[in-house]
Amino acid sequence: MIDKEIQFLYDRGMFAMKLGLENIDSLLKHGNIDIDKLATIHIAGTNGKGSTSNMISQILTSNGYKTGLFTSPHLVSFNERFRIDGEMISNEKLSELIKFLKTGIEKYNCTFFEASTAIAFKYFIDNNVDVAVIEAGLGGRMDSTNVITPVLSVITGIDIDHTAHLGNSIVEIAREKAGIIKEKVPVVFNVDKLSAKKIIKSYAKKKNSRCIEVDRKACRFRNGKVTFTYGNEIFNSVFWMIGNYQKENFRTVVKALKSIRTVLPVTSIKTVKAIENFTVKGRMEVISKEPFVMIDAAHNIQGLNELKGYLKDLKINKVHLISGTVKDKDHVGTVKKMLSFRTDKYFVGSKNPRILKIDDLEHVCNKFNINEGVSFYENVVDGYKSALSNYREGDMIIITGSHFILGDFLEEHEDRIKKII
Repeated sequence: MIDKEIQFLYDRGMFAMKLGLENIDSLLKHGNIDIDKLATIHIAGTNGKGSTSNMISQILTSNGYKTGLFTSPHLVSFNERFRIDGEMISNEKLSELIKFLKTGIEKYNCTFFEASTAIAFKYFIDNNVDVAVIEAGLGGRMDSTNVITPVLSVITGIDIDHTAHLGNSIVEIAREKAGIIKEKVPVVFNVDKLSAKKIIKSYAKKKNSRCIEVDRKACRFRNGKVTFTYGNEIFNSVFWMIGNYQKENFRTVVKALKSIRTVLPVTSIKTVKAIENFTVKGRMEVISKEPFVMIDAAHNIQGLNELKGYLKDLKINKVHLISGTVKDKDHVGTVKKMLSFRTDKYFVGSKNPRILKIDDLEHVCNKFNINEGVSFYENVVDGYKSALSNYREGDMIIITGSHFILGDFLEEHEDRIKKII
C-alpha cells in the first residue's frame, strides 16, 4: 500500500514550487500539529545545507539526544527524507501519516514538499524528539519549512541557483535565504560573497539576532585530522570526508554547536566518535574501491567547481565522468562546466521529467564544439556500462550532475557494488 500512498504525494506535484506559508499553516492546523512543541535547528543555503544538516544531526545523536532529521531530495527511497537518530521512517509509519494528512492535503491543494514538511513535523512530534534538524527546501523566506521558530538558524554557501524562483543575483538569493532569520534567534552563516554577508548581517540586525560568521579559525585541519575548541575543551578527531567544501561545512557545524552549547551541550568523546563515523549520502561518496566509483551530487556551478578542484589534485590515470542535469536550471552553464573537466564524459538521460533529454544535451554540447571524449546514453545504466568497458586499473568513475541521476544509478547498482567493497 505504501507505493500507492507515496504516489498520491508525487501526484501533488513532486517538482511543483508554490512559494508561501499559507498552505502549510492551514495543513498544520488541520492536523492539529503544534510545531511550538518541537525544538528545531533550521538550515538553508544554496550548497552545503544537506551535509551540514547531516553532520549536526549525527553529532547530536551520538551525544544522546533523540534527533530528527528532515532533508531533501532523496536518492532512492522517499523514506530517506525522514530520520530519527539516523534511522529512516518505516513504511508503516509513513503510510499512517500520509493517511492522517490526506484530507488536509487535498483540501488545501498542498504540493508534494508542503505535504512532506507536515509529515516530518508530525513524525518528530509524535516521537518526542529532543531536537529536529530541518533542511529548507527552496530558498528560505517562503519555503514551507519556515513556519518554525528554531533555537538556531544556519545559512550555508550562497550562489546562483533556482533563478526562476529566487532571483537572478546573489543579493536577491541572499535575501531569500536570510528570510529564515527569526526574532532574537541566533544565526550562523558561512558565505564568501561580500554582498551576501551584508544582506545577512542587515537582516539579523533587524531581527535582533546574534549574527555569527564562520571563519577559518573555527577549526584547524591538518594531516587528515581536525582540531577545535569547545568551551574549555580541545576536541581532536580524524576527519576523512573528501573535498574542501566539506571542511567548510564542518566549520559551520562547529560554530553551530558552539552557539547552542547552553541549550544542547556535547562532550568530547561522543562528538569525536560521531566525526570519525560521518556519513553523508551522495557527497563525494566512494561506493566501490575496484572499480573505483564515486558518486557526488554536484548539480550547480559551485558544486561542480568543488568537484573539479578535487579531481585536479587527484593522482588518477583517467577519470570517467557520468553526468546528467535538470532542464529547469542553468543547464547550458552546467553542461559547459562539465565539458571543461579533463575527463572522458558520458552524458546520460533519465525517465525523470526534470532531466534534460539526450538530444538536448547533445545540442548544448555542439554549441561549444566539443565532441572528443564525449558520448551520450539514454540512461545512467548504459552510461555506466560504457564507462566500465573503458575502465582500466588506476582509473576512476564518477557519477554526478543531479540527485536524480545518482538515484537512478543507486537503484540499479548499489547492492551489487556494496558486495565488492
